[in-house]
Amino acid sequence: MKAAGLDLRLKVMAGLIGAVVFVLVGRLWMLQITRWTDYYDSEGELRRGYGTLAEFNRTALTRSPAPRGIIYDREGHVLATTRPVWSVAATSADLPDDDAEREKLVLRLASILGASSTEVRAAIDRIREGGCLDPLPLGDFAEDIPFKIVAQVEEGRLDLPGIKVVERFQRHYPYGNLAAHVLGYARAISEEQYQEVKDLEYPPAPGEAPQETPRQRPDKVYAPDSEYGQTGIEAALELDRSVDPPVPVLQGRHGVLKYEVDRRNRPLRLVEQTAPQRGADVYLTLDLDLQKVAEEALHPVVESHHSTGAVVLMDVRTGEVLVMCSRPSIDPNRWVAGFSDEEYQRLQNSPRHPFYNKAIAGEYPPGSVFKMVSAIAALQTTSVSPSTTFMCKGKIHVGAEHRRFECWKKEGHGRLNFYEAISQSCDVYFYELVRKAGLTSEAIARYAREFGLGTSTQCGLPGEASGLVPDRAWKLDEKDEGWWTGDTLQLIIGQSFLTVTPLQMTVVTAAVANRGKLLKPQLVRKIVWPEYMQRGPTLYQTQVVREVKLADETWQVVRGGMRRAVTSKDGTAHIAAVAGLPLAAKTGSAEFHPRKKTHAWFCCYAPYDKPRFACTVFVSEGGYGSTTAGPVAAQVMRAALKKYGG
Repeated sequence: MKAAGLDLRLKVMAGLIGAVVFVLVGRLWMLQITRWTDYYDSEGELRRGYGTLAEFNRTALTRSPAPRGIIYDREGHVLATTRPVWSVAATSADLPDDDAEREKLVLRLASILGASSTEVRAAIDRIREGGCLDPLPLGDFAEDIPFKIVAQVEEGRLDLPGIKVVERFQRHYPYGNLAAHVLGYARAISEEQYQEVKDLEYPPAPGEAPQETPRQRPDKVYAPDSEYGQTGIEAALELDRSVDPPVPVLQGRHGVLKYEVDRRNRPLRLVEQTAPQRGADVYLTLDLDLQKVAEEALHPVVESHHSTGAVVLMDVRTGEVLVMCSRPSIDPNRWVAGFSDEEYQRLQNSPRHPFYNKAIAGEYPPGSVFKMVSAIAALQTTSVSPSTTFMCKGKIHVGAEHRRFECWKKEGHGRLNFYEAISQSCDVYFYELVRKAGLTSEAIARYAREFGLGTSTQCGLPGEASGLVPDRAWKLDEKDEGWWTGDTLQLIIGQSFLTVTPLQMTVVTAAVANRGKLLKPQLVRKIVWPEYMQRGPTLYQTQVVREVKLADETWQVVRGGMRRAVTSKDGTAHIAAVAGLPLAAKTGSAEFHPRKKTHAWFCCYAPYDKPRFACTVFVSEGGYGSTTAGPVAAQVMRAALKKYGG
């Protein structure tokens, strides 16, 4: 009986051993025969670097930040770059697990940084929850710290487990608020932005095999602590979204540090390292010298009126924007450093709206600068000619109620022909184009849209407004009202519900200068891609949106009237003649509120005989365009013609 029991136990044990051996052999068969390609490449070598499942169990990867690409002006002057800064970061794996030890760490670190224990504790808890091997920044209170704090953190390393000083790159704008709205700013990526782009990957580098498994090189473009373009060019060129998936432009390619780690995922030694690489370099169409002139000319004007303003200068042959100035503005370095809550609220609530770009986002009634378009509509759709005259006595009366419509010149201009009406900007003459010549609101609106009004110019900057070209259908839909003769009389002189942006009026002026080529404004001249992107330079070409076909006489009358506005002693832009500039110009004083001063406009191009530049100056509540905006335009045009000829 004993022998039989022993024999049974031996058989059971042998069966168990056999089952274990079978499992082991099966596993070895699967690893070495079935799935050997997960661990070795096609030449039988153990996969190196970032992709092996075997190595993944004993190695870990961390990122080293990369600098963003540099933004230059058209001549290579640096407008935005990066600079290395020190910041205090924490690594989740190395933070104390014990609550009491962690609280000691919080209090010690708060004392060194001069921060509240509450915000330090919140930052530590956030990083612990992430469970990441990478050192993550604590927050704004621990960014760009001075060497004194660096030394204190390094000296106290034994009392600050998991805390280290890391060198990062921070965006820097060497000219402060010069061209601030065009450049925009880049700072820490928001959670919402990160969720949108967290899965984007860099294309493989030359000679690098494509990623094959989810555990290969973590070559994601973005991390939770990445810098990200928030406004302006920084945002517009954060990603090239013309391809699918989008690819990074200004964003650099991070470096990778590969560590051998212990079972608790703590680094033991550095195994391999790749250096970070800078993002693409961008050359804008802006001219730093001319931008300085515009900023310096506009600033005292808007400050004296306690108002806002914009200047745009564009090449009428190519659409390149050499100047885009908006005041008031904010130094983008301030955005990078961060505002206090109180300071941010004060700026946010300011009636001068320093956060937005008035050149592209400000929608204003254009006033008499719109008469360039109204004159074209009249010459093209009615029987009027350059010699057609109307009498201006300073006002007219319309309708059964004899509603009064006044000219800006209260005593009237007397009898004028078409050239004189443009040069002297006579409102009554334009009223009579409606009343006596039969010009319709439909014709005015049609030509306004032909010249790009009522729609975005697609200049590439985020936040661009479309403006509004009103018509009968719009008013019925929005106001539930019919369209009256008075609406057309207001529309023809650039009032009514009509709104435009300074950039749109520059495009219109350029189209008048080049005889009908409606150009897409260009702010980027060239992108020079880093080698790892495997792209040649991207060169931006002139884009003609459409050609506005008009009779030669129409161009002659409108351009000639604008020239006489400068050369004639009665011309509204005669102030430019004093400067000796070969300009053709149109002034405007746009009403927008019965108890406030008018907006001041000045649109011009030069040289008159061979146009090169178009310029628009806008000053909110600036009064007369001739005396407020005109001198600013003269300074900008003088500088442009001196530098580029003409």
